[in-house]
Amino acid sequence: MNSQSSGRILKPRVLVADPIAREGLDHLRGFAEVDERHGLAAETLREIIGGYDALVVRSETKVTAAIIEAGSRLRVIARAGVGVDNIDVETATRRGVIVVNSPLGNIGAAAEHTVALLLAMARHIAPANASLRAGKWERAAYVGTEIRGKTLGIVGLGKVGSEVARRCGEGGLGMRLIGVDPYASPDTARALGVQLMALDELLPQADFITIHTALTTGTRGLIGADELARMKPSIRLINCARGGIVEEAALLAALEAGQIAGVALDVLSKEPPGDEPTLKALIAHPRVLVTPHLGASTEEAQVSVALDVAEQIGEITRGGSAHAAVNAPMILPETLRQLRPWMTLVERLGRMHVQLHPAPLRRVELSISGEITQHDTRALVAALIKGLLESVSDAHVNLVNAPVLAREWGLEVVESRSSTAEPYTSLVTLRVADNGTTHEFAGTVIWGAGRVVRVDRFATDFEPHGHLLFARNLDIPGMIGKVGVLLGEAGVNIGHMDVGPVTMPGEAKQRSTGNEALMVLSLDNAAPAEAIERMRASEGIFDVSSMLL
Repeated sequence: MNSQSSGRILKPRVLVADPIAREGLDHLRGFAEVDERHGLAAETLREIIGGYDALVVRSETKVTAAIIEAGSRLRVIARAGVGVDNIDVETATRRGVIVVNSPLGNIGAAAEHTVALLLAMARHIAPANASLRAGKWERAAYVGTEIRGKTLGIVGLGKVGSEVARRCGEGGLGMRLIGVDPYASPDTARALGVQLMALDELLPQADFITIHTALTTGTRGLIGADELARMKPSIRLINCARGGIVEEAALLAALEAGQIAGVALDVLSKEPPGDEPTLKALIAHPRVLVTPHLGASTEEAQVSVALDVAEQIGEITRGGSAHAAVNAPMILPETLRQLRPWMTLVERLGRMHVQLHPAPLRRVELSISGEITQHDTRALVAALIKGLLESVSDAHVNLVNAPVLAREWGLEVVESRSSTAEPYTSLVTLRVADNGTTHEFAGTVIWGAGRVVRVDRFATDFEPHGHLLFARNLDIPGMIGKVGVLLGEAGVNIGHMDVGPVTMPGEAKQRSTGNEALMVLSLDNAAPAEAIERMRASEGIFDVSSMLL
């Protein structure tokens, strides 16, 4: 990310499109150039995003596919909050842009706001306050209901739902807890004091229902007319999750028909609601308590999420990984540091194959052996895909979009693992089948540097870096000198030379004069085409290839 221009290190540029806490901004400014531009129109954001490496938003800014496509430098989109439904994660993934959020920073705030709305509904706090301010004294009109002993149905036992359970159960408000979550384990539910059941079973039992699930294709409209009809007439429904999970038109109809006693909403399907008729009617309804998406709006939560996403942006721009990436595998920074030389090696093995054997790719195998198998090696698969595809595609391939791009190219990548890698501590091997022939490249890391120890049938030992020349020749006296003279006449200096005999995998590197050998030369600069043609025409040399890694 930090490149040099005229001796000056360039800082990453970060656009903060929605307000975040000062602490987060201060952290960003410690390593980046930061522009705060709030309330940008979509077209304006699309026009300027190409100049930034990172984008920070909350819920107000919609990060569409068009905006992401225009972000030619964009590497990370950070949502200072939990949800990412205002970000086109699919497009970001395909473009290799990491999407991060702050899933832990506002959990307590959201849970507390849920409990506040629950209690406010039960005791008619808002209408009683409005009545008294209007000069009335209507105690009889606002008789409430007690919470203790009532049944609370929790839809979604994720982080926020679990915190609500802790506050409302026997150790808190003394409510009976029932819940629905297809991903929650029975042990987790028991620890929270929640009885798990299906949604259809929960609806008629609950006195209060609170929603804490993400907005997805499967949860959009989760609570509709049929679900509302199965609830008690005394039900009070709370949604502090995402607008759209509850069908708002059905909710309004149920309120007007007297099917439900009350509703508390912190989220709406359109924010701000503007002149949308259904939302206006809901907000104005006497049995609806509504707040403008305040679940995470505490001073403490705002500082926490702002610092969290700022730190993640810093880690990513320094070449590390984020702890809360929505669309990338979670790999600990220390693991990534250990894997980095292996990722470089595997990527270069892929580049070598494409340059030596330029044929359509359909299926490749990456074999990982030895001590390295103790780590999460998904990053190695991504690095291999990058090496195989970047030279034949204009896409930027990284850990985020590698699996997506492989699928788009029809490339199947098979990973195999083995605990032994004799005679090495660890070994990676790339195998690619091509018209009945299998090409093989194997490598290891020695003192932090990758070494290629096998190319097809030949045992080798060279660093896959810079200008390389491959010459397949008879293993007889004079061949090294012949190649050296031709390169010398062309003004090309040889930095390193390795001559590998034909061996079987695992065999010792032994020569048998008269067999084939593979000569691999590291050059200070590229060999001219004329010199390569002269080598090919030389007796005893069967094939010559050059490449730049």
